[in-house]
Amino acid sequence: MIARYVLTSTCLNTGTMSLTQPLRVFLQGKERIALRDEEGEIYEAPINWAQNRLEGLAPYYAKRRLGVNDKIVLHLEGSEIVLEALTTAARPARPRPTELERPKPQPPEPSPDKPEKRVRVTPYPRELIYPHKPLSSEVPAFSADLEALGFSRESSAAPWVFRAALGRRTFLLALAKFGEMEAKELLSYRQQGRVQYAAMVAGESSKAEALAEIAALRPSGLGYVSPEALQRLTKLRAAFPLGPLDVERLLREGRIDLEAIQSLEREISGVLRERSHFSAVLTLLADYSPQQVFLLADLMPMARELNLEADHLQRVLESLSNPPFLLLRRLSPGEFLMRQSVNQALADWIEYAQVMTRRLQGVHLEL
Repeated sequence: MIARYVLTSTCLNTGTMSLTQPLRVFLQGKERIALRDEEGEIYEAPINWAQNRLEGLAPYYAKRRLGVNDKIVLHLEGSEIVLEALTTAARPARPRPTELERPKPQPPEPSPDKPEKRVRVTPYPRELIYPHKPLSSEVPAFSADLEALGFSRESSAAPWVFRAALGRRTFLLALAKFGEMEAKELLSYRQQGRVQYAAMVAGESSKAEALAEIAALRPSGLGYVSPEALQRLTKLRAAFPLGPLDVERLLREGRIDLEAIQSLEREISGVLRERSHFSAVLTLLADYSPQQVFLLADLMPMARELNLEADHLQRVLESLSNPPFLLLRRLSPGEFLMRQSVNQALADWIEYAQVMTRRLQGVHLEL
């Protein structure tokens, strides 16, 4: 026996049945299930994970003349679920003249020379017999995105727990797909101190439903994460070094969705623009020879053509005057000396980077 279910007016009006925890375990990963009633009639029932219910039961309710508070027992037999109404009012079944009666399959006659062999098979799934053992489940796609962002996966079933090791700091994040487990159960992981953050994962198309379920919790300490946003973060990491701290900042705001990613994208765009400013200034200085003195005002006409403002130009020139660059020497406010050519400076910076790389490799070998 899987479960005993008590019908409500909502169930009867919509022809549905809410997914209890045992049903969720058995139906995980399925979109439809075959239901068989006491007389062997089959009903194809779609599984609506978004609304957490089993649909297509209106014909069975009408056939058995079921009402509010009537009870149904659900048995698991192979890949089917058998329905059995316990209420006396449900006996006998009301005839359905609009449908032809399905012929019951006749059991094959046993062979005369071999006695019939009967094997008793328990109808209970392994998850119900051994509830203390974790459920095996396929690793979700968002796990690869989080691992690319610097997280390590700590669990093999829902909720999916990820660890961010940051040296002196570590935090844990528990995630579950929308419909995979109850929001209250997921939130308990954070309330018990087992993780620092917990969030429900749902696609952008299901965001409204997921946020409504999260908002129903009081107090609400559950966040929302969309797989599309994690994929966008992974792509951004190819252009700019992102990590768990950037993800944590978004978790503290309660959402990691495409809308929240937009503000982070603007920040990254600003930083990359500074890098482009640096390259543009080097291009301007390439025309100056070593030991030549120039003013900030001398560069402004060409800088404007490259969309460089005076403050951007000033910041880059100050950076080039300091270690490790030392391309310029600041003589007075707005006046600089070219120590060496840009080409020679780039060659020196490459050599410096190679020396540091070899030194670090030596340190790692000693460790």
